[in-house]
Amino acid sequence: MKIVLTKQPLHEIHSQCAICFLPEDVHPLRGAAGIVDWMLNGRLTRFVQHQGILGKFKESVLIQPGRLLACDKLLVLGMGPYHECNPEKILELGGKVRDVLMGLKAHDVSLSFPMLSAEEPPDTFAEYLTKGFLAGEDDKELHEYFIAFNLALSCAFNQTDEILLGIQKVKVELKKHFNAIVME
Repeated sequence: MKIVLTKQPLHEIHSQCAICFLPEDVHPLRGAAGIVDWMLNGRLTRFVQHQGILGKFKESVLIQPGRLLACDKLLVLGMGPYHECNPEKILELGGKVRDVLMGLKAHDVSLSFPMLSAEEPPDTFAEYLTKGFLAGEDDKELHEYFIAFNLALSCAFNQTDEILLGIQKVKVELKKHFNAIVME
């Protein structure tokens, strides 16, 4: 498994599947979800308004972005109410991301964190999302999946060190061998 932290925006990262998080109670969309919505000519906003996609906790929607984004597929994952985001929920989101990606057989993935409140700093989100994603890695099928897994993590300029710290905490705690690289 390789994790690359990059300042490249999510919509420009070439991948099989890009992931952005949709809070239930933040409209208009902001952060990566807002930029992706703009790049998709308001498709996420229309899903919210007309299709009943609300950003409920662990709600997932798979979108074919065509040529509007650099990815083959876009996974929009609901994170529930913005101010109810906590380490336990983030851990569950990590497991949901893993399960969906395994079902899609996606090995080259890009992801951008949502805009976070001061109560949930980027290192906490990175730590618990990574921990939830790696849960059950001792299973043979999961182990084989993780060997070929590459994640490009789009980071805001001022969050790279904190996100790397959260990932490194998991690496030490779980005694996992994977590479975490910062690209300038």
